[in-house]
Amino acid sequence: MKNPILVTLILLLGIPLTESANDTDFKFGDSVAIERMCGGVTVYKHFAIYVGPSTGVDVGQGDNDIFHRTGKGCMVSVAKFDKLEDVAKTSKVSKDNYLDDDYKIQNKKDFEDHIKKGIEDTRGTRCIYRPVKNNCEHFATKIRYGEPHSQQKGTMVEPVLKFKDSAKKVLAKIFSKIRKGRRSVPNKYLTI
Repeated sequence: MKNPILVTLILLLGIPLTESANDTDFKFGDSVAIERMCGGVTVYKHFAIYVGPSTGVDVGQGDNDIFHRTGKGCMVSVAKFDKLEDVAKTSKVSKDNYLDDDYKIQNKKDFEDHIKKGIEDTRGTRCIYRPVKNNCEHFATKIRYGEPHSQQKGTMVEPVLKFKDSAKKVLAKIFSKIRKGRRSVPNKYLTI
């Protein structure tokens, strides 16, 4: 009698584990969003590029399946390969190629070459992490689309990023009027 109960328990425990892995059909170069939650609310999303060995594309990832920019407790981040399950832990994981409509991918082979080159050029590089100017989403979108973007859609951080863009536009108008007036304002004051 113990064996059927044990088998049932193992199966029941195994089902949530499979679901928490966020069974998503990732392809090479997909943007992976890992939701970081607090109190049931998505605070921000960590972004990576999917390079899984199952894709058949070799970029030196070994048995790792994501490429991302990450750091541990400091402002310096490094571009490296990792295992999705180690980075995500229990977080919700999804495919988030949200700029695909803006950046049409015409040729799969050219696209793969573009991703490979982005990985090759940045692997092992270190940089200063800046939440609104140089974060993991900027990194992943630069690898995938060739240009850095950060929108953090559906997170608590999204309004901050929208405000930053609005504030930049307002400041640019103000500084433009000042430049036309009495004196010049250096460009360094236009960065946020």
